[in-house]
Amino acid sequence: MDAIREKYNTEAANAKAAIPERFLKLDALLAANPPDVAALEAQFAFTDPAAASNNATVGALMSTTTSELFFATSAMSVLETWLKLCVPAIEDGNNFGVGIVMEAAKMVKDAREELEKLQASVPDYYKERGAAYAAIAPKTTTSTTESTSKADDKSTQDGTLEATVKEGASSSSETKTTGGPANPDQISHVVALDVMWYLKLYAACDRVRSLYAAICDFLEKNEEKIEAPKGSSSGGMSMY
Repeated sequence: MDAIREKYNTEAANAKAAIPERFLKLDALLAANPPDVAALEAQFAFTDPAAASNNATVGALMSTTTSELFFATSAMSVLETWLKLCVPAIEDGNNFGVGIVMEAAKMVKDAREELEKLQASVPDYYKERGAAYAAIAPKTTTSTTESTSKADDKSTQDGTLEATVKEGASSSSETKTTGGPANPDQISHVVALDVMWYLKLYAACDRVRSLYAAICDFLEKNEEKIEAPKGSSSGGMSMY
């Protein structure tokens, strides 16, 4: 069991040390890209559906959000387990410090569960946009035509006229793009989805940032109680 405790002691220390840098990167990203609905609508607007099969801006934010949510849920899982291992053996009295550790563990657990829900919802963007774009996307069809031909070939061999039949086959294909002008409301629907999801992804990053701040602050302010819930002789598990 000591090896397991030491493993989580090290992993929790690494996670806690990495969070401030992740916070600063997210803070810089959010500060540099404040959401403006009108500006986003103008940026994402399009008239040619063929040129709007994807949204690079939303895709880039999607990649950042996915990466951050993965790190955050992993870090919270490690911290949650580490805090649970910090709880000393149950005994009568002097449980204030133990209560602090358990409160920290619940705080981290709640954060992890919230982040996991956000993480699970992220792929819905592609499903929703794909369905909306399919209604306006140019339709391409390919048709293939096959034909055969026969020809008589006459030749003389040993003074005898012989006739043979030769057959040939050929095929050709033609690709056509069909579909009339896209319905303006359908185009607006795609644009609205892009705007909505950009705002949702921005909000998800903002939520991760705030959870980083709140959890690091709580752990730092209660460092002594988490390190030694029942005092210096408690045998608690320290990462400091």
